[in-house]
Amino acid sequence: MSVRTFGAALWLAIASYFLIGILPSFASKHTANPAAAGNIENHHPKGWRFTLPKGDPTNGKAVFEKFECYYCHEVRGERFPDPVESAPELSQMGPMHPAEFFAESIMNPSAVVPKAYRLGNGESPMTDFTAKMTVKELIDVSAYVASLKPKGAPRIVSAQGQVIALAPETGEVVLTHAEIKGFMDAMTMGYQVSSRSLLKGVKPGDKVRFTIDTEKRVITKIEKLKN
Repeated sequence: MSVRTFGAALWLAIASYFLIGILPSFASKHTANPAAAGNIENHHPKGWRFTLPKGDPTNGKAVFEKFECYYCHEVRGERFPDPVESAPELSQMGPMHPAEFFAESIMNPSAVVPKAYRLGNGESPMTDFTAKMTVKELIDVSAYVASLKPKGAPRIVSAQGQVIALAPETGEVVLTHAEIKGFMDAMTMGYQVSSRSLLKGVKPGDKVRFTIDTEKRVITKIEKLKN
């Protein structure tokens, strides 16, 4: 047996030892055990959700300008050029969503699209920035939009809408509604409620009148209307 052949055989023997003797003990904990494979907590922590690191809103504003986001989006209170295309005004959106919502809107614009802004195929007309924007720019511009607040919005607003979905366990309701003058465009979106008891007695499809505390960003009252 040549030295080269002997060395190859030795390497194979050592590799086999690790593959047979060590790796199965690791793999069995994660794949071979049916109970473990079916338990989601073995794959990611219970209650896990995607979170962004803290961004820099000031730098995010510069990113907003760099990519000319004002070409489509108005931001009340900012001195950007007037929009040429029609897209949601952003100061009304900032208080209602976490930064991760805006990051998703940039990375995957068609994930959530208000009816008024959809193309014929149901997708978003928004430009795909995934090949143009760095991760740092994404984090910062998301932080910037999340930091926005509508200028001069009333503390309390009321409107009528229709219940689309309920999440009693998290205290949220998804509503579709017409424009809320001075606060928000016509929209379908989720809102937090001040008390989960507000969701009792309402179901998807119900027409409701609701009241929003615009500073606390929650619905404080829901009244079911007659259909």
